[in-house]
Amino acid sequence: LEVMRKCERVFGARIFSMFARPTFYAQFVGGDTEQELRDTCARMSEAGLHLMVCPAMEEDEGEAGINTKYANNMEYIKEIGQIMIRAGETHPCLQFKVTAMMPGDLVTTLTTNIGTNIQLGTLAQHISRAIDSSDLISYPWLTEEENNQLNQGIKLVKQFGDQAVQSGIKLLVDAEYTYMNPGISAVALGMMLSYNKSTPVVWNTYQCYLKAALDTISSELKIVEDRNRCFGAKIVRGAYMEKERRLARDRGYPDPVNDTYEDTGIMYDRVAEYMMNHIKNVGDRCNIVLGTHNEASVLKAANKILELGILPDSRQVVFGQIYGMADQISVPLSTAGFKVYKSVPYGPLDEVLPYLSRRAAENRVVLAGARRELELLMLELKTRAGLRTSAY
Repeated sequence: LEVMRKCERVFGARIFSMFARPTFYAQFVGGDTEQELRDTCARMSEAGLHLMVCPAMEEDEGEAGINTKYANNMEYIKEIGQIMIRAGETHPCLQFKVTAMMPGDLVTTLTTNIGTNIQLGTLAQHISRAIDSSDLISYPWLTEEENNQLNQGIKLVKQFGDQAVQSGIKLLVDAEYTYMNPGISAVALGMMLSYNKSTPVVWNTYQCYLKAALDTISSELKIVEDRNRCFGAKIVRGAYMEKERRLARDRGYPDPVNDTYEDTGIMYDRVAEYMMNHIKNVGDRCNIVLGTHNEASVLKAANKILELGILPDSRQVVFGQIYGMADQISVPLSTAGFKVYKSVPYGPLDEVLPYLSRRAAENRVVLAGARRELELLMLELKTRAGLRTSAY
């Protein structure tokens, strides 16, 4: 990101954009206009793939904006959902970050109070009650300003959730940093309790690079199902590993990240299997997205789906990869009858740069997958040129 920003300063925004938009922006971003997103949707539909748009909007602690910022974010993200529908996506999924609709500082404060001043399930119930009734929340452990921010954020997620239900859009809440995630889960679970009455509309994200991933998803599943609601989950490896390790080291608490990449792979497969076994028992009341670029994990999951008798086209279990990457996984999965989504960043160049930079830095396995795609492409080109005998 620093190199990109320096190039932008040296050459100017216009020249930098002339270079960036037809190269990495076009490769990894779905556009920043309705027509560009329509074109992306059409290309993916031709390949049998589905659209899961990821607006590049988030906020870290210490980055709070004015109140109108969050309302504007909500309207912007809500409109993206309508663009997907107008573009012809029959089963649209829309990712969003809670910190796009309420301050990151507030979410961090909620996190620090969960487990001491309030339990996660209780907070989720209170948020759900506020969504359903428009009653205001007031906690003595929040300041007057923080209570106001929480109530305003709940008002925004209610408007957002109401339209999603009316439009048939699935909402996938993105995880962020561990110092925010319990607060994010409180909002996500509160939305589940309000909207997941007969089918999973709202889904939360679970990061398997964390040692506590299986405990977290199993405990949150229980919170939702104990209240007779449906559960949705996006299962990923995660994109914040390096910062999490640095924070643990600097602040002197145990590293929450798995010790090795192999340990993360083991955790990912354990969480995926746990949830697929659960889906075998409860059917449509639980849905998951398996977001992974790891070929071994994909193959293991696909085999497990078939072994359990879960129909690949039931949408109880779908696969997901980042747009512009891992097509050597996405397309064969789709061809085999599985439902596959591409997580498609959407927004102006200056907004998506931090998103793309973080994923380049944190998801080195994704870059390895890109090299794998290049190897397969070169082999195919050699085959077509008669330089290599095809193995197919």
